[in-house]
Amino acid sequence: MTTWKAILLGIIQGLTEFLPVSSSGHLELGQYLLGMRDLHQFILFDLICHLGTLCAIVYVFLPQIKHSFSNQTRLMQIVIGTLPLFPLVLILKPIKSLFNQPEYLGICFLITAAFLFAGTYFHLRIRKSSSSWKDPLTIGLFQAVAILPGISRSGATISAARLLGWQKEEAIQFSFLLAIPTILGGTALEVAQFILHPAAPTAALTATQIFAGFLTSFFVGCFALKLLIRMMNQDKWIYFAWYCLFLGIVTTLNFNVIR
Repeated sequence: MTTWKAILLGIIQGLTEFLPVSSSGHLELGQYLLGMRDLHQFILFDLICHLGTLCAIVYVFLPQIKHSFSNQTRLMQIVIGTLPLFPLVLILKPIKSLFNQPEYLGICFLITAAFLFAGTYFHLRIRKSSSSWKDPLTIGLFQAVAILPGISRSGATISAARLLGWQKEEAIQFSFLLAIPTILGGTALEVAQFILHPAAPTAALTATQIFAGFLTSFFVGCFALKLLIRMMNQDKWIYFAWYCLFLGIVTTLNFNVIR
């Protein structure tokens, strides 16, 4: 790890955490292309970047977060949407061990593209209210699928909400409100596993590299969030679908999954 690599990876994390193209997939692909082959060594740096993007969510959506604490319906929806992740805690490590290989990234990028195309072109219904517990649970199930590197969490959840007929603004807000407990829980779990069961020696990081990764992911994350909201309102969501489709095909062919 060097300072310029820390900045570059912070930029990748900040952009792709919120844009519906999969931060985990891009971060893993970026580390691989930068020659960082033993990716388990850089788990601490990944956690630092995730912390930066979490702070970006809190900064951009602070009014909505405050409103959620006074809105019992919205708070309950967030809790329900988080529930599908709990069973995965028991099988998270074997799933990630199986799919945390560059060879599988292309397939997962293609799944993200399918979600984005579906969320763009297929809406089951348009409703003024979304207070049902079924919708948050369905969105939470889509989010659970996104534990695989290459499948976008924001892409899956926003597309699910749009499929269910949610309005654009509400779909985006709920997706990122749901991201707060998800990222917090995932980070806490990774930290616990890192401390209790270290899988490999951790790459040494300097204070400069730590701050570079955190600050870059935070500021770029704020920019990416605002860009996503603007593109969604301008009906340019489909651009992300075509990007993921192209990246999925190229990545799949590059790693020779299709022979």
